[in-house]
Amino acid sequence: MPEPHPIYRPNMDDAPRPVAVMASRRTLGEHIPLHIHRRAQFLHTSSGILRVETAQAAWILPPARALWLPSEWPHSITMRSQVEMRALYVDPAAAESLPKQPVLVEISGLMRELILALLHEPVAFDEHGRGGIIARLILNELARLEERKFDVPMPRDPRALRVARALLDDCSIDHDLDRWTEEAGASRRTLARLFRAETGLGFAEWRARLRAIDGLARLADGASVAETAASVGYASPSAFSAMIHRTLGSPPRRLVRQNG
Repeated sequence: MPEPHPIYRPNMDDAPRPVAVMASRRTLGEHIPLHIHRRAQFLHTSSGILRVETAQAAWILPPARALWLPSEWPHSITMRSQVEMRALYVDPAAAESLPKQPVLVEISGLMRELILALLHEPVAFDEHGRGGIIARLILNELARLEERKFDVPMPRDPRALRVARALLDDCSIDHDLDRWTEEAGASRRTLARLFRAETGLGFAEWRARLRAIDGLARLADGASVAETAASVGYASPSAFSAMIHRTLGSPPRRLVRQNG
């Protein structure tokens, strides 16, 4: 369950310029507990996969995608592999026209290069020089990003949340709701009702969506269809591909191409 009071993690919140960037290398399984920032964040990886979770939803980010998080938005981060993480920190005054809710987006090659370029500038860059030009271009690009609807809605009730969190960690687990009742501390009927009421999806639909999004992230990070199918609980690549097509509306390879 999430901590009742998110930890405040300043990082680059107090940077002397409206836009700042931080790079860090993270290890498989590393977890950054529930926390908030005074600034908005734009998170992505140059390699590896991470998971971001809020009270409302979870997102799985391969290098092809990034997540916009408004300021003061509680979230936790879990590394799904070794990760080269990049984080933009945008002062709220510079983000007034940007989304007020978390948004998953495709990250363009230009945005990647702009973030890398700003990393090579001092934190207190010359706002009228190269650093200032890069920062303004970053803000322009943020306003043009296209949303991708690849979120996994999260239940709020602690009983259903136990099940959801276990599957976020390993979506290949194939238990039906009868098998989850003891761990969750709720009956099958209660769990089914909670998933439907709090995520808008039945349990089987919710797990299929998680597996589809998890699988798509693995494919975008370079895994084969066969490897990915096995990792998310499918015995054959064809069954996995059919599930993604049914759940997200397109075959997996087309979705990967569409999303970088």
